[in-house]
Amino acid sequence: MVKTAMIGFGGIAQSHKNAHLQFEAEGREKLVAVCDIDPEQVKRRIKINLEDAPEVCGGHFNVYTDYEEMLRSEDVDLVDICVPSFLHAKIATEMLERGYNVLSEKPMALNSADCETMLAAYEKAKKNGKYLMIGQCLHFYPEYEYLKACIGDGRFGKVTSAVFQRLSGIPMWSWQNWYWDYEKAGGVITDMQIHDLDMARWLFGEPEWVECRASSKYTKFDNSHVTLGYDFPVTCLGDWTLRGVKFNMSFRFGFEKASVILDGGKLTVYPADGSAAYEPDYRHPHTGIAGEVGYLLDLIENGGENVKNTPVSAYNTIRLVEAIRESAENGGRRVVPTFVDEN
Repeated sequence: MVKTAMIGFGGIAQSHKNAHLQFEAEGREKLVAVCDIDPEQVKRRIKINLEDAPEVCGGHFNVYTDYEEMLRSEDVDLVDICVPSFLHAKIATEMLERGYNVLSEKPMALNSADCETMLAAYEKAKKNGKYLMIGQCLHFYPEYEYLKACIGDGRFGKVTSAVFQRLSGIPMWSWQNWYWDYEKAGGVITDMQIHDLDMARWLFGEPEWVECRASSKYTKFDNSHVTLGYDFPVTCLGDWTLRGVKFNMSFRFGFEKASVILDGGKLTVYPADGSAAYEPDYRHPHTGIAGEVGYLLDLIENGGENVKNTPVSAYNTIRLVEAIRESAENGGRRVVPTFVDEN
């Protein structure tokens, strides 16, 4: 059984926690501890008193406010990192160097140089059978896996167009308001739109060029329109300026023989021959972050190679993000990104 500890217990960490507890219920994992620097946040999230930390939360896991103390006190196989983006690279690299398996939230880092430092630590850890996975969780969402299958087997012919859209209210919920600091979050491009940019790479390969027009209403680059250079139109829209709007992700894919649309959480196929639209059979029990965690648990338990969501792929996504930010800084000028070989 894999023993897991979490560093960071804010918003996205709750989805990670739920995934870990799901696999704990299945007898595959034990969430032994969580840590967050802000005791008030932990109180809000799990409603316990931390005066005598660590304490047992609901019989499930111990709670700490110092991850050094947590790691000294607990027997841990996997460290799940859900801290603010500007801390991902530092903590993930440290955990790899200390001999842990690591799951780290996206983005891998805020720049490619920090990614390279993390990858160097991973190459050493890998020799001892350790794994690193970055939380590009759309690889495990069934809607996007369905798209991957459609492209792979050609059931609807070739892709003719693709539009990704990701919308949110203003991110005012972060610890010390770090989302509003471009140097700590990277704007909507690096924090939110990165999911769709990563998906474009996963589905279509590397784009030849990028163009980005971005605006700054409340924070730097909080609205972004990206065009990616493929043989057909591919657009990614990201906006977190929409006060009062609940988070929404959607896509519209045109194929030669059908359109495939995700809207309002529902996936629908619209055949080009005019026959009735339908919802395909695409769901499975472990989706999104749970699918990501389950895949990593399989690797830790059984060995093998991570072929679905590799650290080098996450690094190349950051290289793409850097090219897009360069385009945005220059009023939408076309930029040619560079990538490293993933083989």
